[in-house]
Amino acid sequence: MVIRPSRAADAPAMSRIYVQTWRDTYLSMVPYGYLYEMSADRHEQTFTSEINGRQVSSFVAEDAGRVVGFVTGGRERHGNDIYSGEIYTLYVLKHLQRRGIGKKLVAAQAAQLRQSNMYAMLVRVLKRNPYRRFYRAINGTYLKTEHQPFAGETVDVEVYGWLDTTLITC
Repeated sequence: MVIRPSRAADAPAMSRIYVQTWRDTYLSMVPYGYLYEMSADRHEQTFTSEINGRQVSSFVAEDAGRVVGFVTGGRERHGNDIYSGEIYTLYVLKHLQRRGIGKKLVAAQAAQLRQSNMYAMLVRVLKRNPYRRFYRAINGTYLKTEHQPFAGETVDVEVYGWLDTTLITC
């Protein structure tokens, strides 16, 4: 398993993983129509722009030359004064979860944030997401629950944080 910075050529695989993991994980949590309308083609352009830009950093997990997961992150987007960094997305193909890939991706993202002088970070995850336990397992501290609009509904989102990302290692 190789963890490396993403490249524009990874955007198609990242968008496919994004759509597939949303459909696998969120089927009973978000409106079905939203999942049905998701398209890898639409998300590919977003990932390409993020990879080519400087505001978002991203890493992929590659197994035998195939991208099987990814993480994106950067500056915290809601004005939190304590937690300056944020993990925006973390997705690993379902059949490869629970093998340490997510932890390695988070550690890579945390290291990248530290290079930008962001030593504390947070992540937001749907409260109904059964995989949110992962963040506690890698020493994330539950901070609060937020209520956010999503696809015409309001969803509960749990926020987990790390005051010292040097503690996130593989």
